[in-house]
Amino acid sequence: MRALILAALVLAACGDTTSPGFSTGSGVTSVSAATSGGSTSGDTSSTGPSDDSAVSSTSTSTGTLRDVGTAMDFGTGQPPGCQGKVDLLFVIARTGTMKTEQAQLLASFPGFVDTIEEKLEGFDFHIMVATPDAYWPGWTCEQGSCKDYWPTCGPNAPDYQCGKYPTMITACDAELGAGLIFNAGGGAANRLCELYGGNRYIISGEPNMDEALECIAKVGWSGGIPPMGEALVAALSYNLNKPGGCNDGFLREDALLVVTMISDTHDNASFTWPYQWYDKIIAAKKDPRAVVMLGVVPQPHVEGEPPVPGCTYYEPWDDDGKIRDLIDMFPYRAYGDTCAPSYAPFFDEAADKIGEACGSFIPQ
Repeated sequence: MRALILAALVLAACGDTTSPGFSTGSGVTSVSAATSGGSTSGDTSSTGPSDDSAVSSTSTSTGTLRDVGTAMDFGTGQPPGCQGKVDLLFVIARTGTMKTEQAQLLASFPGFVDTIEEKLEGFDFHIMVATPDAYWPGWTCEQGSCKDYWPTCGPNAPDYQCGKYPTMITACDAELGAGLIFNAGGGAANRLCELYGGNRYIISGEPNMDEALECIAKVGWSGGIPPMGEALVAALSYNLNKPGGCNDGFLREDALLVVTMISDTHDNASFTWPYQWYDKIIAAKKDPRAVVMLGVVPQPHVEGEPPVPGCTYYEPWDDDGKIRDLIDMFPYRAYGDTCAPSYAPFFDEAADKIGEACGSFIPQ
C-alpha cells in the first residue's frame, strides 16, 4: 500500500523540487489556488453549528529545523508554512470495490521510502491513516471466511489468524477517525503495526519506515461503507487528539495539514454536509491556508482507451459528490484519478499546491 509519497513531496515542494522516482503524467487535475472558502459546487454559503469536541489541537513535539532551499523563492531559512512540521492525514475507503485501487496504491510506492528519508531529514512529520468506517474488518473474516478456511481467512487474507486477532484489538481499532495500526481482512496488512513512539501514527525517527508505511496504509477491502467526511472530521477532533485519545498529539497547531482522501464511490454514508466539515476543519486549524486538500476520485473514462478492469468511472456529467464539494472549499487543492495505473504522478503534481501553502500559511 505504497501511496504515501505525499510526505516526501511536502519537502519537494518547499525546497528541492526534484523527487527521485516520481514524475508527472496523465490522470492529474491540478486546481489553482482560489479565495479560501470558495466552492464550485455544493452549498457553502451557510455555516454549521459549533462543536467544541472538534476544535482544539495541541502542539506536542518539536523538530530540528533546516533550510529547505529556495526553489519557491522563500529566501533564506524555512518558509512560514514549512517550519519543520507537517501533519499528513490519509482517509482511504476499504470497501470491496477498492481492489483495483489498492493495486494502484502499491504501484505508487517504489522509491518512496528513500525519498521520504532523504527529503524529510530533520523535519518533524506525522503520518496517519484514519479509520474510515468505525469498523474493524477482522470481523468480516471471523464471521465469514474463517468458517471455511480456518485457521486463515482464505486466499485473500492467508496471513490472517482466525480466533487470535480479535483478542488483540482495542476500542480504538473500531473508532471512526482513529489512526489505523491493525489492518485486517482481504488485501490488508494483517498484522499489528509496531510504530516507533508508540502512537497510532508514524513520527520522525521511525527506524523501519518501509514496513511502517505499508502496515498502516495497506487497508485492504473488507471494511464497511465509509462516511469519508465524518471520518476526516473525527480524526481531527479534540476528543481523539487530546491526551489519552486514540490520536493523542497527532494534530499540531503550528504544522501544515495535508489531507488526502481516496475513494472510488460517493460519500453517501455521512449524515452531515461538507460545509459542516469545513467549519470544523477551520476550527481546528484556524486558517484555510494551513490545509492542503487532495482527492483521488473517479474521473470520466477517456474515449479510445481500454477501461481498467474493476475500476469505477464517472460520466462527464456526473460529479464526485460530497468529497469534491469539501475539497473545492480550500484554496490549495488537487485531484487525481482512481483509475490511473499509478498515483505517483498525482502526488507529484500535488506538490505544487503544497508549495503554495508553504509560502502563505503563518502559524499563529
